[in-house]
Amino acid sequence: MTTLPPITRLKDITAKPGEWTTQKRWNPFNSYKLLVHVDRWRKIRRGRSVPAPVLITVDPTNICNFDCAWCNAEYIRKHRNLRLSRHTLNGLADFLPRWGTSPNPDDVGVKAICVAGGGEPLLNPDTGEFVDRVVANGVEVGMVTNGSRIADFVDPLSQCTWVGVSVDAGTPATFNALKGLKPESRTFEKVIENIALLADYSRRHNTQLGKKHPSYGLNYKFLLYRENIADVFEAARLAKEIGCKSIHFRPAGTPWDKIGTPDEIVFTPEEVELFNEQIAMAQELDDENFGVFGVTHKFNDQFGRSNCFDKCYSLFMTAVIAPPSNKQAPEDAFVMGLCCDRRGDSKLELLTDCEDVNEIGRVWGGRRHWRMHDAIDIVTECPRCTYQPHNQIYEQVILNDSMTHKFI
Repeated sequence: MTTLPPITRLKDITAKPGEWTTQKRWNPFNSYKLLVHVDRWRKIRRGRSVPAPVLITVDPTNICNFDCAWCNAEYIRKHRNLRLSRHTLNGLADFLPRWGTSPNPDDVGVKAICVAGGGEPLLNPDTGEFVDRVVANGVEVGMVTNGSRIADFVDPLSQCTWVGVSVDAGTPATFNALKGLKPESRTFEKVIENIALLADYSRRHNTQLGKKHPSYGLNYKFLLYRENIADVFEAARLAKEIGCKSIHFRPAGTPWDKIGTPDEIVFTPEEVELFNEQIAMAQELDDENFGVFGVTHKFNDQFGRSNCFDKCYSLFMTAVIAPPSNKQAPEDAFVMGLCCDRRGDSKLELLTDCEDVNEIGRVWGGRRHWRMHDAIDIVTECPRCTYQPHNQIYEQVILNDSMTHKFI
């Protein structure tokens, strides 16, 4: 008699063990959500009008008041320590929602904007007004901030769909060591107070950020580095205590300009194992009001690069609008880069020191754009790819139809 093997429950192929619980598989960090955009991405073809991206990142400034050990924007902080003007931010807030000429309204306009930066976005005093204007134009906003200036922008931040605060530590000592602050600094305590303040304000005023939606709200961001892995559980405990909706762990990646140098970020097997132990403990805190998410499926088992695709198509799916390239540029100039992982890399700048936001629509999907796509050397030039799942979906679902996706 043949003995059948035991039935094994299939796991989410976008998640590795320790990333999230089965009950929380439909979460903001699950790359399956990208499949929603297949019909829009199908229109990405050489020689045709390429649709506006669903998401655009806007960096209000490259200036920062911290000096994080792993900073992936160190290059632009050194060479482009500038900010976008109020005029340019307002122009972007009005242009991005109407970008595109397609007769299909679903293909027109950016649907979400991530306000982040090679620096701290709230160090630009016009960021709050920009958020208000974007929201008034019907576009959702997410914000990534280091948390130090939250108290000055509570109301506009409360209108965001989510706010991710890059704390990256669970104790003051770890925070100060990794952020380039003096040991006696009390900035960690101030950031924690600011998060609690924003959580309370958003909840009391029932704003977008304060809604009971499981994926909206405050997120405690934690970039894994060798010196902070032991803080994982304590950070999760603290995040839950101060009113965050979730905590998000992701390994730090080597910046694009340091690939192949002694400064590459490498994790040992012991450090990976320590993270697995810590996040297993942290996930005991996961409940209906608080989520614990580890995002490692864009890395290999040792948290290194794992760019499993042949060509980069994500540079037609999103972009980064950033401050100008130098101090001699016009006041209202901006740069449009095509990759958040290669901020400051002139090889991937579609517009440099442009003053007209409408020019974005004119160059998007044009010959120069495609030449940049053709020239990318993924193996030697690209760091860990934030958009690895985008490229896999384009190649495997759209180009090759590996899933025969019409047969639902």
